[in-house]
Amino acid sequence: MTIMKTGKAKVASIMAMSAALYAVFFFLSYSITLPNFTLLYLPIILLGVFPLWFGWSGLVGGLIGAYIGGVFVEGLPLHFAWAESVTALLIFSLNWVLIPKSATEARSKRSLVILLIVYAFTLFVGTTYVLWQLSALGVFQWSMAEAFLLPTFALNLPIVVITCPALIRAISPKLRSWGVYSGNLTDWLRKRNGT
Repeated sequence: MTIMKTGKAKVASIMAMSAALYAVFFFLSYSITLPNFTLLYLPIILLGVFPLWFGWSGLVGGLIGAYIGGVFVEGLPLHFAWAESVTALLIFSLNWVLIPKSATEARSKRSLVILLIVYAFTLFVGTTYVLWQLSALGVFQWSMAEAFLLPTFALNLPIVVITCPALIRAISPKLRSWGVYSGNLTDWLRKRNGT
């Protein structure tokens, strides 16, 4: 019974911490923003490491934090702010699925290159999706979305490809020793099933 309560408490703590950090990073992104869209997207750092560190709990926290950021940073109406949560879900899920176990350490040159390719791909997909989604909702015109796609991608790419591998190398070993580290989706499923 105590183990179950500890597990639930750990999950709830990770969700709350993930949501808070995501919202804080969103607020830090406010320095380079347009009405209803954040050009500098610092939560991309969290979407690059939270899948490996916290798995499902990090995803739920990230979705909550993304919604908060959509409302309070971008000024999206409550009924449109879910667009940020869907984008977070997309990037988080792609990173969690596409980052192979060999790249979760980012120790060799090959694994680092794979990690950087996955990060670039997921950032591009997520940026394209959020711009398309916000234009489909009528927040701004598609021509404006197209104009901001490459500059937004180029601004955020160096942030994710420099910061995420460094954080993975520095913090993942400590999280493993604490029993918090999730690994990629395959690792998480294996741990969950006890195999």
